Amino acid sequence: MTKDTIKATRRIGSNRGNRRIWLEGTGALKALESLGWIKGTTYKRETMPDGFILTKSAEGRLRVAGSQGRPVFDLCGAYVTKAMTGADQVSVTVTPQKITIKKI
Repeated sequence: MTKDTIKATRRIGSNRGNRRIWLEGTGALKALESLGWIKGTTYKRETMPDGFILTKSAEGRLRVAGSQGRPVFDLCGAYVTKAMTGADQVSVTVTPQKITIKKI
């Protein structure tokens, strides 16, 4: 792991009958902001069989939520439930250009 990479593990939660992955710029992910993942940053989400890749993109339709000093990613819905079947946790790898989320 370098200064330009964050690695963390997060539990998969639930909301309204679907699986939920909540990433917040606190704790192990405090450096999200220093890697350029700030509130309002646009990105694209690619769904894979075992997780997701979030890639910064000026044309992205998704935006980082939260507030200054506390960026938030709230992935929730049937697409999360499908990709995270059988998993209780995810590994998260953050770089300045992408976030990779894979079930453990």
